Amino acid sequence: MRSSTCLLLLLGMQLFILVPIEANDFSSFLSANASLAVVVDQEYMTMRGENIMAHVEKILSDIIRENLRNGGINVKYFTWNAVRLKKDFLAAITVTDCENTWKFYKNTQENSILLIAITDSDCPRLPLNRALMIPIVENGDEFPQVILDIKVQQILNWKTAVVFVDQTILDDNSVLVKSIVHESSTNHISPISLILYKINDSLRGQQKRATLRRALAQFAPNKHEEMRQQFLVVSAFHEDIIEIGETLNMFHVGNQWMFFVLDKDPRNFDPDAVTINLDEGANIAFALNETSPDCQYTLNCTINEVSLALVTSISRMTVEEEFIYGEISDEEWESIRFTKQEKQAEILDYMKEYLKANSKCSSCARWRIETAITWGKSQEHRKFRTGLYRISSLKSLPLTDWISIDPTRDAKNRNFEFINIGYWSPMLGFVCQELAFPHIEHHFRNITMDIVTVHNPPWQILTKNSNGAIVKHSGIVMEIIKELSRALNFSYYLHEAAALKEDYFLSSSTSTNESVRLSTFFFATPSAISCLQDELIGSMTFRIPYRVVEMVQNNQFFIAAVAATVEDPDQKPFNYTIPISVQKYSFITRKPDEVSRIYLFTAPFTMETWLCLVGIILLTAPMLYAINRLTPLKEMQIAGLSTIKSCFWYIFGALLQQGGMYLPKADSGRLVVGFWWIVVIVLVTTYCGNLVAFLTFPKFQPGVDYLNQLERHKDISQYGLRNGTFFERYVQTTSREDFKHYLSQAKIYGNGQEEDIEAVKQGQRINIDWRINLQLIVQQHFERNKECHFALGKESFVDEQIALIVPAQSAYLHLVNRHINSMFRMGFIERWHQMNLPSANKCSGKGAQRQVTNHKVNMDDMQGCFLVLLLGFTVAFVSGCFELGYRRFRASRKRREFTN
Repeated sequence: MRSSTCLLLLLGMQLFILVPIEANDFSSFLSANASLAVVVDQEYMTMRGENIMAHVEKILSDIIRENLRNGGINVKYFTWNAVRLKKDFLAAITVTDCENTWKFYKNTQENSILLIAITDSDCPRLPLNRALMIPIVENGDEFPQVILDIKVQQILNWKTAVVFVDQTILDDNSVLVKSIVHESSTNHISPISLILYKINDSLRGQQKRATLRRALAQFAPNKHEEMRQQFLVVSAFHEDIIEIGETLNMFHVGNQWMFFVLDKDPRNFDPDAVTINLDEGANIAFALNETSPDCQYTLNCTINEVSLALVTSISRMTVEEEFIYGEISDEEWESIRFTKQEKQAEILDYMKEYLKANSKCSSCARWRIETAITWGKSQEHRKFRTGLYRISSLKSLPLTDWISIDPTRDAKNRNFEFINIGYWSPMLGFVCQELAFPHIEHHFRNITMDIVTVHNPPWQILTKNSNGAIVKHSGIVMEIIKELSRALNFSYYLHEAAALKEDYFLSSSTSTNESVRLSTFFFATPSAISCLQDELIGSMTFRIPYRVVEMVQNNQFFIAAVAATVEDPDQKPFNYTIPISVQKYSFITRKPDEVSRIYLFTAPFTMETWLCLVGIILLTAPMLYAINRLTPLKEMQIAGLSTIKSCFWYIFGALLQQGGMYLPKADSGRLVVGFWWIVVIVLVTTYCGNLVAFLTFPKFQPGVDYLNQLERHKDISQYGLRNGTFFERYVQTTSREDFKHYLSQAKIYGNGQEEDIEAVKQGQRINIDWRINLQLIVQQHFERNKECHFALGKESFVDEQIALIVPAQSAYLHLVNRHINSMFRMGFIERWHQMNLPSANKCSGKGAQRQVTNHKVNMDDMQGCFLVLLLGFTVAFVSGCFELGYRRFRASRKRREFTN
């Protein structure tokens, strides 16, 4: 134990020696006075016609004497702005122009000196965490400084801006445009693309409105696209701009509007009144002028306030150091006391806190910022709208407990709530506790939205408890809703539209034969939708519960979490989002039977090849006989090839690779036999290779791969089509005759019995449905029978787009579309499709190929082999009988000749 302790002590001493520790060489306020430098640029003050050095010395000495309760401050005065201060100085107060202020700041950063700068207006503010800058802003000329502070403090993080400004204001503030386009690498201010419109504020009446409309119309959004733009308005005509912009649909979730209201008395301005006609979703903020008309600005007053704030802060820091020092030892004090930078940061915070509470003379120019909280307000203020409203607050109860309320509305826009986010003053710049446009950054700010849905696997899968409340939800659409709530920062309640089974909204369902034609807006009768009594495999999206359409049409829900077929969006009482899926139609038939393998051994060659093979055998045998017979030398002739019969059996035996007992001696004969063996090698190799392929990969009878092939298959006499599909509506407008012929002959089925899948299995019927629904049928029968009885057509047709539904008046359609598009790009939706939709199984795709690869040779494959053997035996028997009869005939003939 002692040895381990000693080891740890030695290790600690080594680390203490090896690791350098930065010493805090700046004196504490308990042991040394703070050093303050006051730099008043004499040349700058002469240009302004003022001489304040004597006043500054008197102000500081009086403030230090009267307000410094603890510690001390040593002050040194300089009249030359190029002075370089030593690192012993804690802070410096400067009075000089903007350019020299920035130079002085950069020089003091080497020695870490807290800078309190009084300078020109229209000057980019020094870094807020390292310095305090007070621009000398005259009353009414604050717009350039305000714009600069907006950019420096990143109140508006805009890259482009459309600026509407009155001509009078532009004339009075010549550097306003320069402030808007100002960029700086030091303050990380990025450049801004500017479109400037000067408003002739001498115009009145219709001429003024026509001019404003022409200017705003250039930025009006297209109905089918979202344009995200930023507008800065410094004009007395803000009410006209808001009214005209509202008629041009320019106040949507993508745009940002910042208005500087020029009314002298902010109490005369009511933001609720000027936004009464705006819908929710707008991003709009107002800067209201709160400058006191009685305020008299003087430079001495500003110096007095700043000096008092600094002295008070140093005194407060000294008190804190005394308190801490009294509680700990000297060694601990040296290790934890503030460094110079930490002291400066604390002093700067104390000064800002003091100036916020007590600043008076430098607050002549003051603007209050109010911004609108609008997103999702219709959900919070539903009690102020006419329509159906839910009594129960329980989540996921059916929409059957709603009442109609029509309260008397007041004159305010209930979709807007304006909050005070802060103010601007020359001394502190923008002091904000909230973002200027909070919805751009925080979207819906975690409010609760109402969403209506229905159970429709695999799109919406709802799991309920014994009380009927939804306890779990999944499926493709629900995964999209979950991701939307995360990305757009809202929570949600799910309400199930527990509509009656006959209460359906059919977009434009058409039917033939037994079915009836249904109009666009129709409550279907029980007989028309008897399909619901016997559920079919798979799902459809062309039919939407009418209760869902009614609720969405009344704008009572943020979104309807239902998968719906996109059709005639301009004629619907709601809007579709961009498609979340595209489903294709196909058809299901009986799987084609394998071709009979009884003739398998003739399959490797075509009939022409077999005929050519027989021909060359018949040609080669006489040629070999003739060459052997015509050899001029008797010793070259082979007795075994002296007859055509012998040559034929020699050629036939070589073809079957039996070899031969004789070999021609003449070169001509050897050439014939050699080239014949080359032919034999090619024929045998090709035949064997193809025979293996035919044994491994079965050949099937021609099936129905494309819909236009139905006329060739007379055995298919029944056509089926699911009731209420988009395919029926599509056929009305298509030019494909095979589609029209199919629909005219199709039997519309609505339940499992009428679907008659057994007739499809027997090859008498063909059904058209979504491809994924047909895959479910194939998969279900394969799991039950472990055999593949069905085949899907190779052709996929009629792209049916599936989307979500939002209210027609929804301000968030483009916002939802943008995030759905992001989900597509990131692969989320494709992943959810793979998780929820049926995939390829053993009857299709890779599974079918694997099954073929593992094919075992069975009796169906080998029956042709045994038939060939049987044929050989039969031919041999017949030949033997013929030889026996011929022998007996010759013997009897010889006996007759002998007798004669």
